[in-house]
Amino acid sequence: MYKTIQMTQILKKVWVVLVLTSFITHAQDATISNDLWHHQDLKEDSIPGVSLNKAYKELLKDKKGQEIIVAVIDTEVDINHEDLKDQIWSNPKEIPNNGIDDDNNGYIDDIHGWNFIGNNKGENVIYANVETTRILRTYKNKFEGKTIEQIDPKDTIAYIDYSRAKERFKVQLKKATEDKEYGENMFKKIQEAKKELVNYFPNEAYTKENLSKIDTSNTDLKPHIAIMSQLIAQNTKDEELREYLKLLDAPFKYYLNTEYNERSLIDDNPADISDTNYGNNNVTGNLKELYHGTLVSGVIAATRGNQIGIDGFSNQIQLMPLCISANGDEHDKDIALAIRYAVDNGAKVINMSSGKNFSLHESWVNDALTYAAKKDVLFISAAGNDYLNLDQRNSYPNDQLFDGLERVNNCMLIGGSSKKINKKLSVSFSNYGKSSVDLFAPGIHITTTARFNKYEKVRGTSYAAPIVSGIAALIRSHYPSISASQVKQILMDSGISYDIKVRLIQEDRTKKMVPFSELSKSGKIVNAYNALLMAEEVAKRKK
Repeated sequence: MYKTIQMTQILKKVWVVLVLTSFITHAQDATISNDLWHHQDLKEDSIPGVSLNKAYKELLKDKKGQEIIVAVIDTEVDINHEDLKDQIWSNPKEIPNNGIDDDNNGYIDDIHGWNFIGNNKGENVIYANVETTRILRTYKNKFEGKTIEQIDPKDTIAYIDYSRAKERFKVQLKKATEDKEYGENMFKKIQEAKKELVNYFPNEAYTKENLSKIDTSNTDLKPHIAIMSQLIAQNTKDEELREYLKLLDAPFKYYLNTEYNERSLIDDNPADISDTNYGNNNVTGNLKELYHGTLVSGVIAATRGNQIGIDGFSNQIQLMPLCISANGDEHDKDIALAIRYAVDNGAKVINMSSGKNFSLHESWVNDALTYAAKKDVLFISAAGNDYLNLDQRNSYPNDQLFDGLERVNNCMLIGGSSKKINKKLSVSFSNYGKSSVDLFAPGIHITTTARFNKYEKVRGTSYAAPIVSGIAALIRSHYPSISASQVKQILMDSGISYDIKVRLIQEDRTKKMVPFSELSKSGKIVNAYNALLMAEEVAKRKK
């Protein structure tokens, strides 16, 4: 998930006002145009989309397919959105609001899914620690001040993780401090600009035209005019700036605060995977703060052909919201239990558009992924937006053992591509890895559903992953005999290759040119048309 803490990482490079549009543009109303470049085709439209329009025109016309459940492991979802409400999964074995676990699955009144970060009073976690904070809190008393020679050999792996987390925590804290100072300084400059220009705009009715009429022979006014011009260009409101200033305090109050433990609200034991009696059935109650799942859901399954909003991949997709994400890092326990819930309640594809660089209880998630593999469920996750080579840096969850070997055959990690067939084909921020990332998909300028019947343009691998999930669901809907591992292989084998070099921006922000084919295992961008053609052949051979 694109977390609030990552907002601060942009501040050193751009004005505060530009942060507001760096990853998400302002919400628009239902009149937004159906600008879905990622559905277009390379040959017909000269755009490196996934050829979904072509697939519907030539392969899926008058074909319906079977109903398919896609679990969205993310934040809460606006299940009443005009373009999503018809695609939301309902538990057929549960009687609504009777306070009874009718289907005996361990979750009372789970009508549309489950919220793993709420309590039985209806309260919800909004801010969470990052995983480094949890690791420090867990192991500080045990390892602080000790060398590796002084600890019990059985604790070696935990000690190494603690040492890595401690160093990363220092970097995070330093960065948060610098960003807070920078953001506050920029806000101060904006207020100074307004003060200096008050004689020209007593009612703060700034316009680009009126700013251009100011006599700049007084050179002291030039920087103030420049700042206000940027504010106008970005359509940035004062309340938005103040809100983002509040976000700069979040690392100190929540993410990096070892004294803050969000789990006290839920009243479970996050270190006990068997403690499953927690959460609630409200999968849509905190949309003001937690809206990412709505964005992801629209990419997968916004209702097709209803003449409003946008189109997803299939009207046969039923979305199962499973809420585990707040502003901060997800708990491994919630990830693992959400995967198991999805599998046990009929999902055939799981989309998780989030990840983290540390994992306190990795084995729980690995066991859940193995369980999903045994039950023939495909798990698709975003590679992340941190400019990282994941062959050299850990990212969780993942299916990696070592040297490119996979633990299971049902997991996919997805990087982000653009609509430009040039050195910018790979979006600059996308993580990558020849051994660790499986496939790329469009991940920039993606139009999707936003909370409260609105729509937004978004970017990030958070939206590349659901594109792949949508195509996977199409295959599983029309060709149910094909297994999860076969769907994974079809998606990788049928993608489009691009024999060009792309500009790679590395973690230290240095740049180099590399073949696009070296950024993932497949070296390709997913393609719905080709995948469905290949699925047809695979299904015929299985008969």
